Amino acid sequence: MHRLHGSAFASVRRHFDDPRTSDAVLVLVPTGADEADPIRLTAAETHEALYGPDSDPRFATAVWKEVIRTAQSDLTPDGTGKLLAIWLALPRLTGTVHKVCTRLRADRSDVEGEMVLALLEKLADQDGASCLTESSLLHAARARARHLAREGLRELPSAEIERITEGRTLTASAEEADASVAESLDVQVDRPDGPDGLCAPLRFRVRPEHLRRQGIFIDPDDGSQDRAAGHSPEKRRRRRRRAGTRPARPAGRQG
Repeated sequence: MHRLHGSAFASVRRHFDDPRTSDAVLVLVPTGADEADPIRLTAAETHEALYGPDSDPRFATAVWKEVIRTAQSDLTPDGTGKLLAIWLALPRLTGTVHKVCTRLRADRSDVEGEMVLALLEKLADQDGASCLTESSLLHAARARARHLAREGLRELPSAEIERITEGRTLTASAEEADASVAESLDVQVDRPDGPDGLCAPLRFRVRPEHLRRQGIFIDPDDGSQDRAAGHSPEKRRRRRRRAGTRPARPAGRQG
């Protein structure tokens, strides 16, 4: 179960769970008749008009048009009109969030936050205000979510870790030195629990020769790889005795 405190969608839903918000008249839908008064809809009635069992497609289209117009013309600090548009878009976006998080292994809070930002950007775009529809609004949010997830899957190579191992002498305890080669080379930093922190796990690899050069690479007991690399058992024993100690100066800088 996902934590609600990190969910942008849950925050918007909680805002409209307040009766003072859901019962407020926020949308005026024209009836089409010249002298007829527009239909006044509260936030709850607007949601019912779009997703209720008796929803009429033609009326729903008119409602969406007014919801978008209201959001674009809302310049108040609290942005109730824009929040209404986001709230009404959530039922159409929840399925996409689930697919993106499941198939592309993206974090739900990141995906939802990116969708909300995309909706706000589209509603604030005055150049495309006249042609903005519910379809283009939802398409922009879905596209941003997929782009975020795909970018997160890419692992960018970095030589920074290798430069650190080359410039400093690394030491290890005897137990760490006896660890398997695969465990010694692959390093992963997982995303911590909570809404803050890394957006994705970090993975990097250090080349074996750099570890051997710094004196922390010790092969299994048979010593086959040491012999292949030109290391004698005597040298391996001396290296193991020095494990856990810190040299007086970095390797390669002896004076």
